[in-house]
Amino acid sequence: MPVVGPEWEVPDQPENVGRISWLTLVVSDVSAACEFYEQVVGWSTASADLDGGCEMRRPDGGSAAEICYAGGDNAGIPPVWILSLPVDDFEESLRLVRESGGEIIKGSIDAGHAVIRDPVGACIALQADK
Repeated sequence: MPVVGPEWEVPDQPENVGRISWLTLVVSDVSAACEFYEQVVGWSTASADLDGGCEMRRPDGGSAAEICYAGGDNAGIPPVWILSLPVDDFEESLRLVRESGGEIIKGSIDAGHAVIRDPVGACIALQADK
């Protein structure tokens, strides 16, 4: 599957719609995951106060990802990297998830953020483009 580069603009859409905006890793052992990514890719732990999770930073100090505990609000989400995609019409996107055979795992229209499972079982997050 080809990857669309930033030079190929989609007309009539807000700039962020459809572009990966954030990465979240959901795991049962946040400390082990943080240590692994610190050692393997050179990230550092910037914050450990995200409801049992942490923010990871690149060597240049920029945000890289969030690592979250797979319990509480994240119960039911398997150990997985979840990419977040902004959508233009959040309510319509959630309707289309259901209509197209997907499942909303957590989130709501009011929250403006939802983790979904597509018809083949992959999890992603949709967020209202602000």
